[in-house]
Amino acid sequence: MDFIKIILIFSLILPPTFAQDLNKGEVLHRDNCIACHAAMTGGDGSVLYTRNDRRVTSLELLSKQVNRCQSSLGLGWTAKDIENVQHFLNVNYYHY
Repeated sequence: MDFIKIILIFSLILPPTFAQDLNKGEVLHRDNCIACHAAMTGGDGSVLYTRNDRRVTSLELLSKQVNRCQSSLGLGWTAKDIENVQHFLNVNYYHY
C-alpha cells in the first residue's frame, strides 16, 4: 500500500514529459531534417510524409526510417532523440 502512495505522489509532482518530448522532436526535426527533405523534393519536404506511395506504413517502420536518416547524416542521436522525432512525426503526419 505504501508503494502505491509513493507512485501516486511522484506522478503528481513530476511534470508530464509528452509535451517536452514532442517539442524536442520538433526542434530536432526542424534543425536536421527539413533542409534535406526540401532538397530531395524541390520544395516542401513534408510531402515525403503525406504522399500516397510513402515508405512508412507503421510505427515500427517510422522508427526505422528516422533511425536510418539520422544515421545517414551522422547525427549521433540517442534512442530518446529518435523516439522524440518519431513521436513528433506520428502526431503531426502519420497518426498510427
